[in-house]
Amino acid sequence: SPALTAEMLATVGLATELNLVNPGSMAEALGALGFPSGDAVSGKTALTFDISALVPMIAQIYNETSDHKFILKVTDAKGKSTTKTLTCHLTGKAALTYNNDADLWANTATVTAANVPEGGSVQYRVKGAADWTDAVLVEGAKYSLAPVWTSAKNDAELDIHSIQAGTGIFAATTYEVRVAKDGETLASKEFATAAGDKIPNGDMSGWSKRIWLDASNGEYPITYPNPEGVKLWDSGNNAFLEQYNEDGTPKLFTPLCREDETEAGTAILSAQMVMGFVFAPGNMFTGDFNYTGLSGTVNFGKPYAWTARPRALKVRYKAQVGKIDKVGSNDPDGASYKDKQDRARIFVAVVDWTAQHGVTSGMTAPTGMWDPATMTSVDEGAILGYGDLVITQTAAGWIEATLPIDWYVEKAGKPAADKFSLVISCATSVRGDYLTGCSTNTMQVDDFEWVY
Repeated sequence: SPALTAEMLATVGLATELNLVNPGSMAEALGALGFPSGDAVSGKTALTFDISALVPMIAQIYNETSDHKFILKVTDAKGKSTTKTLTCHLTGKAALTYNNDADLWANTATVTAANVPEGGSVQYRVKGAADWTDAVLVEGAKYSLAPVWTSAKNDAELDIHSIQAGTGIFAATTYEVRVAKDGETLASKEFATAAGDKIPNGDMSGWSKRIWLDASNGEYPITYPNPEGVKLWDSGNNAFLEQYNEDGTPKLFTPLCREDETEAGTAILSAQMVMGFVFAPGNMFTGDFNYTGLSGTVNFGKPYAWTARPRALKVRYKAQVGKIDKVGSNDPDGASYKDKQDRARIFVAVVDWTAQHGVTSGMTAPTGMWDPATMTSVDEGAILGYGDLVITQTAAGWIEATLPIDWYVEKAGKPAADKFSLVISCATSVRGDYLTGCSTNTMQVDDFEWVY
């Protein structure tokens, strides 16, 4: 027996070979198991050997499908003998072990499954889901729980990739794994993955001021959509929109992005007329804004320590979207947009950039425009994936929107923590870079978070 070895039997006072007529020191252990010995065996013409107490020991200490042979040799008083073998077959009970190795960016994990029967399989699902997905045997008894990628074309006819629903392992999720045959569960296991990543100030509860210096080194406190010490979000605010008198009271106070006065802890973006005649869209983005002369530069992108690949970005918004009444003088297609319905936009991009990407606009021709839905890279590096929401209608009440992320790079590697890898952008007019849009548009946004 691979289970009842000499070493194991010695622990209970037995051996692999037993003489029931002369049991010696093993008499007590044999009696405890119900075996007759000594005078109860010697000279008898009929005996019952009951091994029902011994056989269950095997399943308690051994769980491999195997054969265990009990060989009985009987010798009579005249020296004649016969030998019989009783083979007990053990079918190992199916068992599962989660290997605690989830890679939440690659969306993989493994389990070890023991005694999967012929025709059986290892399957997994999000806890409570209707359908099971087959895991893949990779080596020995190890099975991989891995994503299945699908491909399509986006509206710009670019190849995009996504993970098929029900496959792969994501953050903030509890999974069920089972060994099954013919729909019957033979063994099961649950495990939960880590919580994933947070978007700093995603709930828009933190606001502060940053100091902008004018050409004479005059200091202007500009509204900043971050709590003190956080530098993720920014907006195209400038000194023309947010000025103060010498006593500190506001002279002009119409920043493009501010905390909503009636709903604290939310951001309101409002289009404004700078100096009364230059249109500027309400905006907020992850990056940094610099103002020089009569133009401003939005430097998109912030480093982000990714631990998990998101399926989507979730955000709440309200919006007022009207017809385009302002056309930028440097917009080559501006005339074709006049009096047409404007569009607001929220997008997210996972990028792998060595530096921020700058977009400059104002009183001069805009430069650096980019669109993650129509291009796969900029000079600073690759656009790995994006999610997009274009808002064409006014929404007076809060709407919860989910922006699924499609990937240009299938199985894209995780950007390094020192790279510029996260862009989230909100704008009240999609052609705001060209100073074209509706001057009364507004957008409220709140509760940015990843969907796993």
